[in-house]
Amino acid sequence: MEYKICALVFLRAKNKGYKFKLASNVKGHGRFDDVYIEYLDDNSRKKHIFVQLKRKRNPLITTNQLLVERREFSLRKYYKSYIKIEEKFNCSDEGVKLEGSIDESLFIIHTKAKVEKNLQSNKVTDIGEAEFLMTGGTVLQFNEEEHKAIYEHLKELPKHREFLSRFRIFYSQADEREMDRHIESELQQSMKLPESELDIAYRYYRDLIMDWWQDSHCFLQDTSPRENDPLRKTSEYLRTIRDRISGIPQVSQKHSY
Repeated sequence: MEYKICALVFLRAKNKGYKFKLASNVKGHGRFDDVYIEYLDDNSRKKHIFVQLKRKRNPLITTNQLLVERREFSLRKYYKSYIKIEEKFNCSDEGVKLEGSIDESLFIIHTKAKVEKNLQSNKVTDIGEAEFLMTGGTVLQFNEEEHKAIYEHLKELPKHREFLSRFRIFYSQADEREMDRHIESELQQSMKLPESELDIAYRYYRDLIMDWWQDSHCFLQDTSPRENDPLRKTSEYLRTIRDRISGIPQVSQKHSY
């Protein structure tokens, strides 16, 4: 599932025209290590999104699961990871330091699980650019008026309000199979593909992202060199297929960028 989220985020960030960096399985991000995005928003502010993906079949997120430390969705565990990441914004070690501000960061659990009714907020949540992580479903953002038990439970933690203000649960999201449809839609938009080429382009693009996710320690970004750009490589692959169908001989060409 991680590589499919990465495949989707890469396309949506590209389609939105962002300057961005995308990584997965990032050391030092604690529970938010599954997907990491750094990008410049429409006002050229550097923003960060840290994501944990939950894949269990049809769990229900309850208040008890959020409050009990040993449960899967324990907020105290996520708070610890939040503090560790905050330290990376303030440290002096260039090899570890995150640029920008934690004030411009979101910490997201992305899950197909549902949320029990008494947790669901009546307030409209503005998720901003983080919408490029949405795959259906909706968003839970805590507030002190509707989630008093949450705030009371965490009150002795010195930065619990800052943490909760930057924490989101994207729930009732697409499962792994449904993700294909979202990725195909963005790929078709990005490459202006006819329906007849969409399936083969999707499978090739998906496999490129999977290979990167499994083997590479580099970022995917808007300025990726040609040999690391999955969209360029997919386009070249399709051109090769078209040429074969048309009977055009393959000529080795060198390109410079």
